[in-house]
Amino acid sequence: MKTYKVIQWATGVVGTSCVQSVVRHPRLELVGAKVYSDDKAGRDVGAIVGIEDTGVIATQSVEEVMALEADCVLYCPLPWKVEEICALLESGKHVITPCPYYFPFLQNPEATAVIQEACAKGNTNFHASGCNPGGIAERFPLVFSGWCNRIDRITMTECGECTYYTSEGVMRKLMNLGKTPEHALRNPIKMALQKAWNEPIDMIADGLGTSVRRYEAEHDFILAKEPIETAVGVIEPGTIALNHYRHIGITDAGTEIVQEQIWFVGDRKQEKLERKMDVPRQSGWRIKIEGDVNLEIDVDFPSELSQDQRVAQGLSTTAFHLVNAVPLVCDEPDPGIKTYLDLPMITGCMGSGPSVRS
Repeated sequence: MKTYKVIQWATGVVGTSCVQSVVRHPRLELVGAKVYSDDKAGRDVGAIVGIEDTGVIATQSVEEVMALEADCVLYCPLPWKVEEICALLESGKHVITPCPYYFPFLQNPEATAVIQEACAKGNTNFHASGCNPGGIAERFPLVFSGWCNRIDRITMTECGECTYYTSEGVMRKLMNLGKTPEHALRNPIKMALQKAWNEPIDMIADGLGTSVRRYEAEHDFILAKEPIETAVGVIEPGTIALNHYRHIGITDAGTEIVQEQIWFVGDRKQEKLERKMDVPRQSGWRIKIEGDVNLEIDVDFPSELSQDQRVAQGLSTTAFHLVNAVPLVCDEPDPGIKTYLDLPMITGCMGSGPSVRS
């Protein structure tokens, strides 16, 4: 059975799990790694991510990565650059990423155009995937929509107790945790985040055979009333300790599609916050479908896991979803942007034997 050569671009919290997963995957071969720091460059990528040596030496050189022979690049930097994505695609390498462009056709027409053009030049495919967005936000609701006939509202809620989340970029830049309200309101990533969460809304609408006629957005936050220790430093009093986003799409068919994120730090009782919020659940995800059939689907990790173990497994789900998509994305005909509406079902891979359907 065919194997695929893979490059890992960035070895942060998600990239680390990607490397570990690629090495274990029976149909993938790690052939390169792009890193950003001097202390990682020149080292075996296995040592960087805490596994046995792989024989792959990490590099900071974009030129070296571009020159490698590979089928696919797992592109995981923060922030991302569409120019880098396009250069990789044009070089003949498929790109899979947890960064935005899950369903960019309406929210990011400029990025859509340049990515599609790069795919055509390189005869390659581009796929954005992950956990949320990348699964909870769009794929799973569409799966369960098949149990329904009339759908009035679909709500995807992520409740994240982020005290042990180790990505400072995500915590402070994207989630605004530890920032002042003034900073959060003028943070340029706010508009980018709104577009990013509208993409899954658009994908669900398209999958349901309709389209969004109106978007709405709500942003609320609660401040810390005392210092809160986290994995990325102290959240000071008077700065944001709970961030609540709601992005809403009203479709032509009348269905309301809601993407909701509740990210917070401190103990689960919220005793270190200036006020409390009635959080639907302490951690994990809930998909709620309302219509002629009413469903609540909770996705979580075992309760016996510690909070840091739950965070680690949550990050791993993003990485593993990317890695498991590699063969499908590489084999998809007709170059271009591939979403869940285009690809076969992405599954885990435990072996490399032939299918009984062959």
